[in-house]
Amino acid sequence: MTRWRAVALGVLLALSSESLVFVATGRVTLVGGVAGSALAGYLASDEVAEGAWHGMLGALAWGTVLIPAAVVLALTAGAALPFPFEYVMPQVDTAGEATTALLLGTTLPNVVAGGVGSAVRWRLSPAPLP
Repeated sequence: MTRWRAVALGVLLALSSESLVFVATGRVTLVGGVAGSALAGYLASDEVAEGAWHGMLGALAWGTVLIPAAVVLALTAGAALPFPFEYVMPQVDTAGEATTALLLGTTLPNVVAGGVGSAVRWRLSPAPLP
């Protein structure tokens, strides 16, 4: 079952951290979303698969906010692509490569971070009594 509160708190962490990074540096990164996915995974469950699922949901929810904002910033303020895509996109040759890079680059790290968040929760939880 999806724990929407965990996803919402992960998105809130992503929004807060990305806002701070943008105010401080004037750049957009994907680091806040990865941190938010790790928090969502940690809060959701101590099962790694559950954490990965909630990390993915956090990535999708955050991407719904971040992608339009990044496009507006790029068109109006001349902002660069979000890190790490500013380095990856010049290396691709076709639209298929660009799509694959974008989809894998925005989802895979969040799934892994959500799983790691759950694994940390599992590791920190007290052992059950025999």
